[in-house]
Amino acid sequence: MSASPASARPDAALIADLEAAHYHPLWDRYKAITPIVPAAKDMPMHWRWRDFDPFAARAAVEVPIEDVERRAIIMVNPAFGGATQTTSNLLGAFTVLNPGDRAVPHRHTAAAIRFATRADGAATIVNGRRCAMKEGDLVLTPPMCWHGHINLGQERTAWFDAANMPLVCGLDASFFEPGSRSEAAFWEVDEGEERRWAGTGLAAAGAAQPAPVAGAHSPKFHYAGEATRAFLAGLPAAADGSKLARYVNPDNGGPVMPALDCYALRLGAGATTAARRSTWNTLCLVVSGSGRSVVGGKSIEWEQHDVFTIPHWTVATHMARGGDADLFLVTDRSVFELLGLARSEVVE
Repeated sequence: MSASPASARPDAALIADLEAAHYHPLWDRYKAITPIVPAAKDMPMHWRWRDFDPFAARAAVEVPIEDVERRAIIMVNPAFGGATQTTSNLLGAFTVLNPGDRAVPHRHTAAAIRFATRADGAATIVNGRRCAMKEGDLVLTPPMCWHGHINLGQERTAWFDAANMPLVCGLDASFFEPGSRSEAAFWEVDEGEERRWAGTGLAAAGAAQPAPVAGAHSPKFHYAGEATRAFLAGLPAAADGSKLARYVNPDNGGPVMPALDCYALRLGAGATTAARRSTWNTLCLVVSGSGRSVVGGKSIEWEQHDVFTIPHWTVATHMARGGDADLFLVTDRSVFELLGLARSEVVE
């Protein structure tokens, strides 16, 4: 019997003895632990609102809010072998509330956001502040802030959620604290200190963005969609016709949270953005309009309320069709900035 390539090596016995003693030699596996470039495990994915909406209708009937922590449906990428995650570090989901529903308060170490799609009549309570959820509103639920949801309207509501549970759980740093369903005072609040920040929280995105501050989240929890649309209207367009605004912490101009960084992107009709790739992951929600994105060579035709992903170090371009289109982007960019691993480039 001929010897295997491993057994033919002069160091084969040494490698076997090292492994048996719980050591690994660097010299025979350095290429595996120091890749030349990032290689995302996940492929880009696209979830259409028209496919999701029937599931939302069923969940509203079949899942009593009193029986669950959240009536949320998470978008799962099969690349992760059945794990509940949308990208390597992020979750994307939609939460559904019937009229009168209250989603029980809780808090956790994961950072999360809510973006209002069909949410008129709903509100999120964050640390004693009522944040109404009108079209295009962004609501933050920073780490360990108490938060719950309520629908005081006459129609079923839905909104987009994003959170960094996969990152936090991968680090085994998750803490969760449930609240009480019978705590009436939790819901009997107004916007409180949120009034102080009403006119702040957006900046033109650019190469010289302020870096995140470890542990510091925005004191502002509610970013009004009306203000975002007005800010985008006033921004000058880039050479490719796009406009990019960053949701910022009004205290320091940095990202809204150290672990989540959010953007509003307006695409000019018919123009294609520059091809770009970055070391961070991005969830894209279509706020308005329709268009096409090419992500990692995959063409994605999208329309309002669809969600798609841009895995890290994957080339992406975007184009609106029939008029301008707005995308909401939630990323883990700020994590990579804090670690000194943020890198982005235009691909010619």
